[in-house]
This record gives sequence, C-alpha cells and structure tokens, in this order.
Amino acid sequence: MTHGLSTVKRLMIGAVVVGSMALTTAGVAAAAPSGSAAKGASHFNCARATKVLARIQATEARIARRLPQLNAAETKAKQNGNTKRADRISRRIARLENPSYKARLDKRKAKIEAKCQVSAPPAGKSSNPPSGTTGPAGNHSILV
Repeated sequence: MTHGLSTVKRLMIGAVVVGSMALTTAGVAAAAPSGSAAKGASHFNCARATKVLARIQATEARIARRLPQLNAAETKAKQNGNTKRADRISRRIARLENPSYKARLDKRKAKIEAKCQVSAPPAGKSSNPPSGTTGPAGNHSILV
C-alpha cells in the first residue's frame, strides 16, 4: 500500500495551482493604470508654474555648482585608495552629466512654458527661500 497522492493527482493539483496563479497575475496587470495616466502629468496646476520653473533652474544651478566638488571628491577617494567610494561618486557624476537627464529637465520646462504661457524666472532669482530659513524674518529653527 502506498502512502500519499498518486502522480496523476499531483499533476492535476499542480495544474490547478499554476492556472490560478496565472489568473491572479493577469488580474493584477489588468487593474494597473496605463503608462500615461500613471504619470499624472495631465493634472498640472498652472498656478504653480513659476515655482516649478524656479525649482528646475535651482536644480540645474545646484548640479553645475556641485559637479566640480564631486570631481574633486572622486580624485581624493582614488588617491586614498577608497575605490568603492570613488566608483559611487563616479556613477553619480555620470548620472548628473547624462544628456537625457538634462533633456528631461528641458522638456518639462518647455511643456510648462507652453501650457501656462509663462517663462522661467531670471537666473539667480528663485521663489524658494534660502535653506535654513523658516519665514520672511529668516529666523532659524532650532531642533531639540
């Protein structure tokens, strides 16, 4: 007398399990939002246009300001024999210098300017307060 299930019964149970898993993943994939709707770009509020454009400009300025520092840090890490850190910094530099990253920022800027009929604020003028300030008086917050 054998114990357990026969081979045929095991195959039938396996087929049922695989079939139910396939239906579950197909249902989840069908319920997922499509590509363009998932991005949420269609709900941009033009009241925020100048603020977003200023943020894009600030990002570009921060990248330009930070790249020489990153190059120096990479060189220093290599000289000190810290290859892991140098590789990590190198990947970051490559990501920031990537033409597709700059093109993506330019594309967003152009879309906002076209949709909302506003232009980017002049360079150096940002609607964002300097970091470390909490309001118009410029009081620094103290965390305890």
